[in-house]
Amino acid sequence: MHHKNKSIISIVGLATSLLVGTTVTSFAEDTNSTQEIARSGGDVVITIPAVPVPIKPIEVTTIGGNPPVVENIDEYKLRAMATSGNRPPVAITKPKAEANKKDIKVGEVQNSRVSSYLRGKLQSIESVHKSLKDANFTILSSTAIDKKGKLTSIVFTNEALTKMVDKENRGFAGSLRVLVNELDKEIAFNNPLYVSKAFMQDSFDKNVTSKVLSDIRKAFPTLTNCKDQLKFNLLPKYHFMASMPYYQDMMVLAKGESTQALLDSIKEKKKKNIIFKHQISKNRVVLGIKLSKRTSKFINKIGTRNAGLLPYPVMIEDGEAKILDPKYYIAIMYPELKMSEFMTIATIPDAIESDTSKIFR
Repeated sequence: MHHKNKSIISIVGLATSLLVGTTVTSFAEDTNSTQEIARSGGDVVITIPAVPVPIKPIEVTTIGGNPPVVENIDEYKLRAMATSGNRPPVAITKPKAEANKKDIKVGEVQNSRVSSYLRGKLQSIESVHKSLKDANFTILSSTAIDKKGKLTSIVFTNEALTKMVDKENRGFAGSLRVLVNELDKEIAFNNPLYVSKAFMQDSFDKNVTSKVLSDIRKAFPTLTNCKDQLKFNLLPKYHFMASMPYYQDMMVLAKGESTQALLDSIKEKKKKNIIFKHQISKNRVVLGIKLSKRTSKFINKIGTRNAGLLPYPVMIEDGEAKILDPKYYIAIMYPELKMSEFMTIATIPDAIESDTSKIFR
């Protein structure tokens, strides 16, 4: 019993020493030291090593316009952040740019958008003809579309384009236009990528169209993109605004037993209004129709720079003659057209339908 009481007294003394401040010595500087218990009379000396807390700075990059800062976060804080599901801030790497602008050529898609026209310095009609022929294009027509003869629309194609569009409802993409514009002192080409993406719909052929674009660039090396642009991938779904027609909303002008029967039904006196004939295949042909003087004046109201959309195309296939709805065709050829401008030509779509359908009456 005597020894047992002494043990109890010793433990009580130890606890009392810790509570009342009995001498406690720490050797925090020596991280390798171990606990030592020394007895000196009635005192108990306990050596408690300090827990090492290494401070390691990590670099933290902040965003939002502030300069980079360096913040000290010890490893225990990092461990706590990790267990709570958070992660320490890390340096933010800028995403790679789409492509070097130098690698994007005239007429190609840039920042998901594509130009509707390729413009260049004014050339003579003869010069444009020669360059197109030298690039193996076939000229379908070359005609003035204004009273003074200052605007000449040249329609052209080639074998690859003609073969590409020999599909149902795709014939409108088989020819391109270049406008020799003496009023605005320039020439303006339809961009093949723009036209083909819109008119070929899900039949778009990038290889054929890109080759045509490349041939145009080589023949006319000073062309530049225009500011009239639309999102490339949305072109097949384009319409001017809600309730307005899409590409597939074509108007049927006439029907016959066959394509040839419809062509034969055109009276001789009406044939003078046919500016060009693009024979795509036996049962598929596109005609370019000259609009009446009154109707064709609409280009003066909404801009002569995009007037190459005339002559108006009429496609005949499988015994049906049809046109792109003028509300669609005018809008996609004038992608910067405003609603206020469209209202100034509100009667033109009906007039175009009337002018083109007269060919078959």
